[in-house]
Amino acid sequence: MNTIKSVLPKNETHQEMRVVEGRDTIVSQFSAYLQDESKLSAGEIQYLAFAETEKQVADFLKDMSGKNIPVTISNGRTGVTGGCVPKSGAVLTVEKMDKILGTRKVQDEIWVRCQAGVVLETLHKESQKIDGGYFYPVDATEMSARIGGTVSTNASGERSFRYGSTRKWVRSLRVVLTNGEVLEIERGKIFADNKNQFEIEFLDGGASVVTLPTYKMPEVKNASGYYAKPGMDIIDLFIGSEGTLGVITEIEVALAKRPENIMSVISFFPEEKDALNFFFSARKELDTALVFEYFDSGGLNILREKKKHEGANSFVPDFDSAAKAAILLELEYTDETLEQITGTLDKLLTENKSSIDNSWAAIEEKDMLKIRAMRHALPEGINETITRNKRAYPSLHKISADIAVPENKLLSLIDYYKSKLEPSAFQWTLFGHIGESHLHTNILPKNDGEFKKAKELHLEFAKKSVELGGTISAEHGVGKIKHPYLEVMFGRDGLKQMAGVKKALDTACILNRGNIFPEELL
Repeated sequence: MNTIKSVLPKNETHQEMRVVEGRDTIVSQFSAYLQDESKLSAGEIQYLAFAETEKQVADFLKDMSGKNIPVTISNGRTGVTGGCVPKSGAVLTVEKMDKILGTRKVQDEIWVRCQAGVVLETLHKESQKIDGGYFYPVDATEMSARIGGTVSTNASGERSFRYGSTRKWVRSLRVVLTNGEVLEIERGKIFADNKNQFEIEFLDGGASVVTLPTYKMPEVKNASGYYAKPGMDIIDLFIGSEGTLGVITEIEVALAKRPENIMSVISFFPEEKDALNFFFSARKELDTALVFEYFDSGGLNILREKKKHEGANSFVPDFDSAAKAAILLELEYTDETLEQITGTLDKLLTENKSSIDNSWAAIEEKDMLKIRAMRHALPEGINETITRNKRAYPSLHKISADIAVPENKLLSLIDYYKSKLEPSAFQWTLFGHIGESHLHTNILPKNDGEFKKAKELHLEFAKKSVELGGTISAEHGVGKIKHPYLEVMFGRDGLKQMAGVKKALDTACILNRGNIFPEELL
């Protein structure tokens, strides 16, 4: 059996960890640590701990395990599935573990080692300073996200069309288990054996055998449940495990060489079908594309409403009032290829009832950021809308289908969405990473009755995605909100297999209870 041996936590010099006790104090003074972007409500909390070292993480987990107190891991709190929203017990935040620990060259790659609390924006800025120009290509929509959280959800972003999700770029991890011991895991070193198992040897002489799930994952972008394939690299089990198996304290990631030149373009179309036709043609003919993002009419209306609310201070620029859809794309170019690329782009736009004149284009960084700001403003506008709705109905949250399907099934999925949503009274939008056949369908319920119907509809969407060979969550993970959809995807037996993995690694079953699968399976 293939074995990984645990190690002692790093014995860094540190003061005693700050721990805040008492629900009333935590709620009144530290409420930000009890929520994420899902707007899910927290439960009863006893402790809030601020870790600054790996040893503090290990000692706290060991103490909580001995007392059988559940621990929820908090970091950037930018997730949308309630993954870091505590139901009970303690919250452990690793946001103060925010140092970049160094870079090194390994063969033809540049690797950066970070603590889990490093903010993505900080990593991007530091990467750009490396000779020759590098960047971390996992550009999650929220640049305020922290790298540990992005690893725990296998996050992706706009440029994952070209560069893939987080998993592709992780080279090593340090993970603290609830018994206080640490796994140092390097990619390419430990694999599952022919029985789909691996073993962990603990420092006290004990051991734990982990049997991996046997379900088959879809061949699409995926962040649903534990990664499981025959003979898999063990590091991939922890990437996307949503903090349920151990606490990630350090990550080493590879960087990509920065493209020589990038052009951002957002084009507006009179009808959604024109935007879709343009995308399918552009994906074939523009082979230097880095990004393809889609906005439907509902999304553009949310942006118009956001601009109206914000007035003159809005970051949302003016755009065609008659537009019913838009495509944002980024293209890599050189001085030699620029004319050919712009010619092809002009041709494709004209063929699909748009034009260069009905587009914005940018090659300067400051102008590109303005275009990207429009994409980032859409989820902000969605969250602002649902926050307003919650004032009258506090139990509401948005219903967000994070579904990806095989490329040849995308139009079938879009048609299905519209067949269900267009006859309804819901406010809704379909937007996102169309280049990977991964669109976000957001329903914004206005009252409790709509909320109930929207949840029922989301279950229908999940069933359709599985029928089409897709996934119920391509990048956001499952968290505490999407259990029913994951069961549609892998069945009850698949969920039980995941619970078995957790019990083998988190023997006290205290970490991020309720994430991925229901607590009743533990």
